[in-house]
Amino acid sequence: MGALPRVKAVSAGRAPLTLNVEWADGAKSKVDLTGLVYSSRHFKVFADDADAFRQVKPDEFGTGIEWANGLDYSARTLKILADEQKPMPGRLLHAFESKFRLNTEETALLLKVTPRTIKNWREAAELRVTVGIVLRRFEHDPTAFAAHYRPVQVKPRGRPKAADHQMPKPTRDASA
Repeated sequence: MGALPRVKAVSAGRAPLTLNVEWADGAKSKVDLTGLVYSSRHFKVFADDADAFRQVKPDEFGTGIEWANGLDYSARTLKILADEQKPMPGRLLHAFESKFRLNTEETALLLKVTPRTIKNWREAAELRVTVGIVLRRFEHDPTAFAAHYRPVQVKPRGRPKAADHQMPKPTRDASA
């Protein structure tokens, strides 16, 4: 894992419960905290208090963000949340296949779709959210990948080569 992410600046976004984050490396993210707010008893206070949510700032060293009410959230976890929410372009499916040395049929079996669907997804501007979740999970957890991967031997297309059809030459029996 690389260096820990640092927050340079943060502000409330236009949409409710979203943040605009500028990282120390210059990257920018839009992060939706709706799931966090509604699944955490601590952050649930922001569900009914938009003013309190807007009072967000980076902590002293940029290792997280904090609110005026005393709640805080680590930069590392915020970065994971931001990365999980990024749309995944189809070209990353091809990169995933290359990394794991998968053929089209293996990828289709792994994701429970047809090979034609895999070919279409590779060209897609954006993959379905669920596909992105699965691919990220497999990338970060080799055990999860191993639990679902099944090799598929792909037969070559077209006519078999002439050498493949030749009958073995009979051998002479020395006793005859």
